[in-house]
Amino acid sequence: MLSGLLRRLPLAWAWRGLTSGSVVLFGALMFGNGVAYIYLMLVARVMSPGEYGTLVTLTSTSYVLAVVMRTIQAWVVKAVSSAPGGGARRVPGLFLTALRALVPVATVVLAGYWLASGWVADFLHLDSAVPVIVLGLYSFSSFLVPVPRGVLLGLNRLQLAGAVHVVEDLARLVGGLALVVLGLGVNGALAGYAIGNVVSFALALIWLWPLLARHRGQATQRDGLGGIDRYASVLLIANTCLMVMASVDQIAVKHFFSDQVAGNYAVAFLLGRVIVMSTVALGWVVFTRSATMPVADPRRLRLFATGLAVIGSIAAVLTAGYLVAPGLAIRLMGGSQYEFAADYVGLVGIEMTLFALVYVQAYYHISVKSMRIIWPLSLAVLLEISLLATYHDTVQQILLSLIIVMGTLLVCVSAMSWWMLRAAGRSSRVAVRGSPETAANTP
Repeated sequence: MLSGLLRRLPLAWAWRGLTSGSVVLFGALMFGNGVAYIYLMLVARVMSPGEYGTLVTLTSTSYVLAVVMRTIQAWVVKAVSSAPGGGARRVPGLFLTALRALVPVATVVLAGYWLASGWVADFLHLDSAVPVIVLGLYSFSSFLVPVPRGVLLGLNRLQLAGAVHVVEDLARLVGGLALVVLGLGVNGALAGYAIGNVVSFALALIWLWPLLARHRGQATQRDGLGGIDRYASVLLIANTCLMVMASVDQIAVKHFFSDQVAGNYAVAFLLGRVIVMSTVALGWVVFTRSATMPVADPRRLRLFATGLAVIGSIAAVLTAGYLVAPGLAIRLMGGSQYEFAADYVGLVGIEMTLFALVYVQAYYHISVKSMRIIWPLSLAVLLEISLLATYHDTVQQILLSLIIVMGTLLVCVSAMSWWMLRAAGRSSRVAVRGSPETAANTP
């Protein structure tokens, strides 16, 4: 009786919640993101503004690649978790099949970076093509990481998956910072990302090795990832559009302006990424919760409204801080050598606030399989690129163009959300009136 009472205590309930796998994984992801920002803050103080602008620009081009990696990881998770018997027997075949499919693709991507390195260096006004080739090595290693991490998540080993993520960011911090201090500059900082990938892949492989060895002889030729379906295609397109909108400004500034301007803008851009990272995390929560609810569940509307309110509040508070004390925000992020970044950070905050409200709504549409959301997202990307190619006399002009496009997109997406929720509300009321309970109580 006493033990049952203790189990009902709020403290015991809170402890079970804090030690659950999902909470530990979320905490590990947030901790890893914090380490990633510490890495960027430290290298900003070691590098010159020109070098730092190059680093942030090149890494921002990899955000679209991250979309592909998350899609691959989702496929692996689904394949393992949906297998009979918890998926353990299917892991070796799935693991090998995934690597056999991804390594050739990664090799082609690396070759593409190598062949295009000269053109990319000219476009971004780089003194050397070597950083582009190092970025290719980072991209190659990125294709390896989703496989073991997806297997761990599919097997519900969330704590281990979280540990892999943390180790990746810590290895990047230690290895990359050491290479920068040794004088390798941008090449060393980019190599740090590849080091993090290799270390995390090796650690996950060590943890999975007993399972791989135990069931190695039971792998079958049919253990594969399966083809990409229409829903996955929509998710991939939507994610790509969103990530392009979240990173195209840094690429444009690096192309059209000097290294000094690009380096200062990089600090403001990374402060805007704080809003983006919070939005991405919350967007996945809304997507996951909404996707598992029944179609007519009224909790979906509350979830949608809560998600918008939370991310809107976070973005508004951060943007207000950027507008009220831009110099303080810049000094905390990059130091006193980036003083001109204070001219940009307020507009970046406004842009990313609008993006945050679009992102959460877009993910809600995807969760209920409303495929039409890809059309306004795709048109917005085309409009942004067209405006940036035409209006780029000042950084402020670039930001105002993006704010106008993002504001228009927000109005369009909000109208689609209102129409969809209105239709869902009518369907829910019809379902309630037609239920057996309602019919039994009707005179």
